[in-house]
Amino acid sequence: MTPHPPCLPRRGFLTMAASAIAAPLWPGATNAGDAAPTAVSLAQPATPRRSALALAMKDADGATVSLAAYAGQIVVLNLWAPWCLPCRREMPSLSRLSERLEGQAVVVLPLCFDWRGAIGANRFFIETGIENLPVLIGDGENLGSTLGLERLPTTAILDRGGQHILTVAGEAQWDDDASVDWLTSLA
Repeated sequence: MTPHPPCLPRRGFLTMAASAIAAPLWPGATNAGDAAPTAVSLAQPATPRRSALALAMKDADGATVSLAAYAGQIVVLNLWAPWCLPCRREMPSLSRLSERLEGQAVVVLPLCFDWRGAIGANRFFIETGIENLPVLIGDGENLGSTLGLERLPTTAILDRGGQHILTVAGEAQWDDDASVDWLTSLA
């Protein structure tokens, strides 16, 4: 395996930022009022499948959070940032999804990538009234080496053992009946 050049983490971060700003609407959208496509309609198999268990995550207090704590559950791991417009539009749908999945073997984990750490995520959650999702902060370099993902928003669906099995790239509607039924069927 060839090592990555030293500038890759910065390039990856810039790729995430540019994709989130340059393409704020999904293909086929004509204006910001258009509904995003359903998550189930955007889902693609992860190739190759990778273990997400080495993913570095910190909570709002800076404590390490392990994906192993979610073993036995399907994980909807959303990669987002408060400065990303499509991410901001998508997050309320993920919050409603989490409410609809309460009591199921599916958990929604929004993993934030923001240079301000938890401050930006907390501020966004307060502004939008989101109270049911955890504040989790990720590391871009670790994300790239663990799952090979860089674009925001992207959601990795992890199986009960922490394997990345499906990817939803771009902004999606998560709380529609079809997507909820699809996620519960995976559990």
